[in-house]
This record gives sequence, structure tokens and C-alpha cells, in this order.
Amino acid sequence: MAKKKTKIEPLKSSEIEQLEPCKFKLTLTVGPERLREGLTFAYNRSKQYFNIPGFRRGKAPRKIIEQAYGKEVFYDDALNHIMPDAYEEALDKHELEPVHRPEIDTGDISETDGLIFFATVVVRPAAEIGEYGGLAFPKTETDATEEDIEAALKAEQEKNSRQVSVNRAAEMNDVVTMNFEGFIDDEPFDGGKGEDFDLVLGSGQFIPGFEEQLVGAKVGDDIDVNVTFPDDYHAPEFASKSAVFKTEILDVKANELPEIDDEFAEDVSEFDTLAEFKDDLAKRIKEGKEANLVNMKRAHLLKKLIDVSTVEIPEEMYLGRLEDMFRDFSHNIHMRGMDVENYMRFTQTSEEFLKASWRKQAEVDVKGMLALEAVAIKEGLTVDEETFEQRVKDATGKEGDELAKIIEDMHPARRKELERSLLCEKAMDFVTEKAVESEDEEFDPEATEMNELPEESENSENNKGGLFNG
Repeated sequence: MAKKKTKIEPLKSSEIEQLEPCKFKLTLTVGPERLREGLTFAYNRSKQYFNIPGFRRGKAPRKIIEQAYGKEVFYDDALNHIMPDAYEEALDKHELEPVHRPEIDTGDISETDGLIFFATVVVRPAAEIGEYGGLAFPKTETDATEEDIEAALKAEQEKNSRQVSVNRAAEMNDVVTMNFEGFIDDEPFDGGKGEDFDLVLGSGQFIPGFEEQLVGAKVGDDIDVNVTFPDDYHAPEFASKSAVFKTEILDVKANELPEIDDEFAEDVSEFDTLAEFKDDLAKRIKEGKEANLVNMKRAHLLKKLIDVSTVEIPEEMYLGRLEDMFRDFSHNIHMRGMDVENYMRFTQTSEEFLKASWRKQAEVDVKGMLALEAVAIKEGLTVDEETFEQRVKDATGKEGDELAKIIEDMHPARRKELERSLLCEKAMDFVTEKAVESEDEEFDPEATEMNELPEESENSENNKGGLFNG
């Protein structure tokens, strides 16, 4: 009967030293058996890449390869294989929850004594919270005003307008159909030519000065449009250069707006009269204001909650949040069918630029989360299993055994992250319920400002050179 293989533990021992309030140094020792296992893994993974005289590729023994290339040849792969499990076990043992990647340093390594390595980790701080019961938020009316209704009617009117050719000179907001070709020093250039091109005057789609020179043009006119490319133009080969665009006006169209009356209401809605349509608009405007007010109220109260909390936040926590944001951003780009590297190259941006633009939001996220956690601790709030399961169900669309399997296989760190998110939501609900309406309070524009991830420009397909505003 074959002897049962003994499981090799990933970690022999670990010691912890506190360097700063939120920074710890772990000294981890991996036994020689586990190190040898890692070296064997590294050898099997890469042996086919070594060309040793007298041996077929991939058949040279490990000792022979080490004699030829040095005994350290497999160290990196071996360490990458064995250190993560040892690190995770040490975190569990010392109940540490890092907020960012650890700083790893290796010490002594030998097949006889094993491996020693050091991990410096930064953990989440605990916030001290002040008075959070009865925080004030602005008293806000949500009923639709006459101005709201008129603005909604005008938007609907413009949405249902039609473009008609006009026998007059072009004006701002008209659509001019044209042929054009650009010249620099009397030579045509790539990206400077278009045929049957529709341009909305005043849209800012073309470089500054171009659209204004078409105001007053009529069908059949031939116009030389003189412009200078901006110094910071996105295509450097055109920056600061003067150009002439020979332009032929083919058509001028203006928006024709429908009359706002019962017939208009019947055409654009399910109602027979304008009065009924206006009543429905008022109802929808009120619902939209109420939904928006919920978000504004919570953002306002979170800002006030941050103001009554005290915590020293390590820089690594902000960096960790920014990495989470970039990961989510990359996932969203991928779901839209595009690779994030291609996206950044196409939009002439970078990971560093994106993270810098999100920094302010990352700080609000981190400070708000720590403040809400402090409220949850003080109020003894918890997340029950039913709430947790419902959130996973909502996120995955799975039920029954499939849902149970997802939860069972969930990484402990991911589960803790999700539980924390739910706990913060519960704390935010608690703070919101206890808040009071005040006529003396005003919404903080900074608190209610939403930082959205960058989107592609509407003209991104055409921004490859030439005429378009960069």
C-alpha cells in the first residue's frame, strides 16, 4: 500500500513587529521541505527552456542546469510560487488586513534551512467619530415648477424638430453641408478633406475660428476659411501652423420646431391633450427630483460625517482605492468590447493621468468608508447572512445550489470586502434616518459633485488628424 503523502505547510513560523500605528513588519520562515517543493515546481515549469549539451531539451536534471547557470536560476519562480500562501497564512494568524500590496524583501535561502522573507504591510486605521445623530441637510422642494415644465416641453420640442433646407445665409446652430479641403503652404494634408460633410455651426467640432467664418454663407458659395491650429493641437505636426480650407457650401439647414399644442402632445406621448401631457411631465419631473434628492442628501450627509470624524489615513490606502477604481474602469472598458491599453492609446491618456483625475473621489471614498465603519461599530450594526446572500444573488443572478457554491468558493478577502460595503450602506441608512431637514442648510456643491470616469469623445473616430478640434 502506497504511503500517504504528508501535506507540507506553507509557513513554518512568523513574527510581527509594529513600525508605525498602521504599519507592521512580518518576518516569515518557510521550511526547507516547502522550499524544495517550490524549486521542483520552478524546475518543471521552465526546464524546457534550457539547452544543455548532451541532453535533449527539457530532459536535463535540475542539478545539471544549476551547475551550468548557477543554483539561483530557479529561485525567482520558486519564491513566486511559495510566498503568496505563506503570506496569506501569516495575515490570518496575526489578523492583519492590508490596504495595499506589501513591500517584500527576501533574506536567507537554502535547501537545508529554508527561506526567510519580510513583508511590510499597511493596515486600515480606525476613525474616531464625533456626533452624527441629527446631521442637517437642506430643505428642498421637489414639486415641478412652471419653469421646469416649460423647459421639459422645449426639450421635447427640440427633440422632435426636423431639419429643413433654407434659402438664406447660414446662422449659428444651422447645419451646413459642405465639401472642403485644407492646405498648408499650398500643399494638401492628410485629414484635411471632406465631402458632403454636415457641420453644426457653433458646435465646436472644428478648430477655433472655422465655424464662425461660415456664418453668412449661402448655398453655392466658395469660401476660403483661414485658421491657425492651436499650439497644443493633438496632432503635433499641425500645431501652430496656418491653413486655408477651400470650402464649397452645398446646403444650409435649420431646425424647424413643431407647434406645442394638443396635436404635438398626441404625437410625442400617449396623451390626447397638451394639458394631460404637462401633468405627466410634472409627475415625472417630481419623481426625478426626488430620486436626485436622495443621492444629494446622502452625499451631503457623508461629507458632514467625514467632517466630524478624525483619522490619520496612510497614503497606501488611497493608492489601494485608486487601484480598485482602475480595475473597475478596465473591466467596464472590457465589457464594452475594448482593451484598456488600446483605449488609453486611442484617447491619448494613461493610467497615471486617470488615477490623478480620480484622486479627489478616492479620498472621499476612503474617508467616508472609515467614518461609516466607525458609526457601524458604535451602533453595533452587523450584516446578516440573508442580506449577504441577497447581495450576491443580485450581483450574479444565481439562486439555489449555484448561489451557495459561489458563496462557498468566495475568497475570504472578497467576502470581507463585500460585507464591509454592506455594513457601510447600513451605517449610511442609519445616519440618513437620524438626519434633520433645515432651511438654513445648503447643499455643498463639492459634496454632491459626481466624478465620472472618462468617456470617449463623440468625435474620437475623426480625431486622428487634420481638422477636428483637439
